[in-house]
Amino acid sequence: MTDLKRPKALFFDWDGTLADSYAFLNDAHSSVLQALGFTPFRKDEFKDYFGKPREILYRQIYKDKSEDAKILFEAYVNENSHKLAYMPGADALLKKLHEHEISLGVVSNKKGSIVRREIENFGWGGFFGVVVAAGEASADKPSGAPLLLAIERAGLKDRAPHVWYVGDTEIDLHCAKEANCPAVLVAPHGPGEIKIHEYNPIKIVADCPELLEFLVALNP
Repeated sequence: MTDLKRPKALFFDWDGTLADSYAFLNDAHSSVLQALGFTPFRKDEFKDYFGKPREILYRQIYKDKSEDAKILFEAYVNENSHKLAYMPGADALLKKLHEHEISLGVVSNKKGSIVRREIENFGWGGFFGVVVAAGEASADKPSGAPLLLAIERAGLKDRAPHVWYVGDTEIDLHCAKEANCPAVLVAPHGPGEIKIHEYNPIKIVADCPELLEFLVALNP
């Protein structure tokens, strides 16, 4: 690890990595479930769906009412997006990486119009050269396709091994592995049930400040 160099580019997952959105999404889906006549999520029930591909998530939660749920969910987000916060230290992390001229991007399973609006709401529009969201690649995460598309859009196709992907779930690690990119796992409570030996992330960090400390210490 002493010879590890700072990456040329860092691409990030969105929800749970940069956006502190678990509680917000839990409340949003609970509101939609109730509106459609389902039982709202109890505490921590949404964790089984967090980060899953958008189409799979809606089918599993809402069954044959998926299309109605999408409309209600987007309405909820539009009305309440001001409640969403970013992860502690995320703003400082992105500012420092931007100062070091490291290319930045977002690869998310969230709908594009929503994730791009949330990026703008945080004042981060100038940080990310590329954003790839749900349905924009041939497949969503855990496929490596959206990360490979982001790399291509960023003009880094020949430098994939120098592009790191940062995420908080096994879905993100699988995506990075398929795209042949080094991965960093953000895991405040450790990797849990994730089979780390299958993915061999470069680093496991607890939060954005720890990631920033790790990156700054690397050789340019």
